[in-house]
Amino acid sequence: MMRKIKIVLPLLAFLLIVFSSCKDDVVSAGASVLKSEDSVIVRADTFSLTSCLVRGTAVTATPDSFLIGELDSKYGHLHADLLTQLACPIGFRYPEGAVLDSVCLFLYYRYAQGDENVPLAINVYAIDRETFAYNEPLRSDTAISTFCSLEDSTRMVDYPAIVTAKSFKDSTYHAASAGYIPTITMRLNDYWAQKVFESDDYSSLEAFCKQFKGVYITSEFGGATLLNVIDVNMGIYYHFPYIRAGVDTIVEEDMKGLYANREVRQLNRYLWQEGDLQALEQNTDTNYIISPAHIYTQLSFPMASMKEKITTSLGSRRAYVNRAHLTLPVLNHYDGVESQRTRDNWAQPAENMLLVRKSDLERLFNDEIMLSDSIAMYATLKTVTDTLDVTTYSYEFDISTLLTEQLRENRFGTLDMLLVPVSITTTSTSSSYVITDIRYNQSLTATEIYSAQHPEHRLELEVVYSGF
Repeated sequence: MMRKIKIVLPLLAFLLIVFSSCKDDVVSAGASVLKSEDSVIVRADTFSLTSCLVRGTAVTATPDSFLIGELDSKYGHLHADLLTQLACPIGFRYPEGAVLDSVCLFLYYRYAQGDENVPLAINVYAIDRETFAYNEPLRSDTAISTFCSLEDSTRMVDYPAIVTAKSFKDSTYHAASAGYIPTITMRLNDYWAQKVFESDDYSSLEAFCKQFKGVYITSEFGGATLLNVIDVNMGIYYHFPYIRAGVDTIVEEDMKGLYANREVRQLNRYLWQEGDLQALEQNTDTNYIISPAHIYTQLSFPMASMKEKITTSLGSRRAYVNRAHLTLPVLNHYDGVESQRTRDNWAQPAENMLLVRKSDLERLFNDEIMLSDSIAMYATLKTVTDTLDVTTYSYEFDISTLLTEQLRENRFGTLDMLLVPVSITTTSTSSSYVITDIRYNQSLTATEIYSAQHPEHRLELEVVYSGF
């Protein structure tokens, strides 16, 4: 047995030497077949970016929740209000002899931002001019005078609802939220309650909305609180008599609901006064992305110098960007610790951030083009805690596909990209998540990042590229 091992070991060593020699010959032979201009070259270079603040225009509004109220901050003053139609129960008819008891408007809010101890007055007016056209986009800065005269006769409640978000009076079980949520109940005055009750053409949504055009909900004082309203509906309470068993007359009470749902049009208006934004603009160390104010940060990529440097390195070879990761540290996250926030720091960074070519921004959100890595890419706020228990936050973008396409196009100058806060809807598959809907973020967020020109945190992009 021992003799066999002594024989086998030298034989194995001999075979390894033979195969190693063969492998070296094959590699050398393959390399000798390639022409020098066909060889693969891999390089890495670093490029400096520039950044600036950009004021976006008002957008076509497609909200899934609503902001109502006012708030002052270092970023400016925001006033948010809501215009909405209400959907009726199609085909419903009141029982014979129905008598109106009351009509109430309900606002359900998930949370408040700002100072939750400051009272907020909410009032309701009827839309008495135009109603919403179903096929026309509604922009977030639409003039209220288009829809409402705001005459005293259109005021739908006798007194505004006084709301203190921290000490709400009522809560209601809300199935969509699977729990009790704060609720604002506003009883309509007799005139408008009767008018809503008599608007009973429930043959179609269009017919009903011609009779009752909708409501305008706004705040009238209180400049420190914004409510995030997730649902609006109106309850019509009535009673009617019926004869039971042909003998007894019974009075039955009932309620029918009118709902601000996806079947009808809503418009969450935002009026933004910039306040100290000019002072923020002069802060060359920090850039801001603020919603729903449509204040973005523009990042400019030096495509001309980038293309020249890469072309010089690769010659006539076809360029591929193998790696180009852009990391943007976030400066103003408070880890949910309420005591760390001040009135000037009311908003948290956006959960999802889109990096989109400036020239494609409007077309992307108007569904004229599809979302792809050569147009835009999004990042979720990333959290990292180190060994010293220090937590940092950032957005990370992979822009290799975008840069590859840009380098192959005959474009010069700079590539301007915008950082835009968005809300993302995804559907999970067996192996990944697919984006099914992307919208402007219409909740309240403020994200602060280092500017590209910061003296200690200059924004530089390391690009690994190759040519064949």
